[in-house]
Amino acid sequence: MVGVGKKFTKESKVREIQKNLHKRAKLKRQYLKTLEQEGYEVPEEQKRQKPSFEQRKGEKKQKVDEKKEHARRRKREQKEEMEAKRQRELDELERAKVRQVERERRNKRIQQKTRSGQPKMGPRINDLLDKIQKDTTYTS
Repeated sequence: MVGVGKKFTKESKVREIQKNLHKRAKLKRQYLKTLEQEGYEVPEEQKRQKPSFEQRKGEKKQKVDEKKEHARRRKREQKEEMEAKRQRELDELERAKVRQVERERRNKRIQQKTRSGQPKMGPRINDLLDKIQKDTTYTS
């Protein structure tokens, strides 16, 4: 099993890419050589212009500014989110207090008794009537 290695390792991928690059470079050299031999004009390779120090410095500064702006925006959004969450919690606490007060008032009304200790039916019936009126299944 000579020559059979792992096909999908990082090293094999790197080797394959380098092999392809060398192959392309070799083909390009051969093409340019045949053009020259046949008498055609060989195009000059254009050198890549490296950005100047000032341009690179400006780009770096721009990237840093973008990162800072992104961080500021994210911090502001988090602050707004926290404030909204806090407000929701306060509203929920307020609603819970109102429900508790209403529940206590209702229980006090229902627990009323006559002089002989019997429960009063009027407040209980009124409470049931209120429940029926609030429920949408009974009203159309």
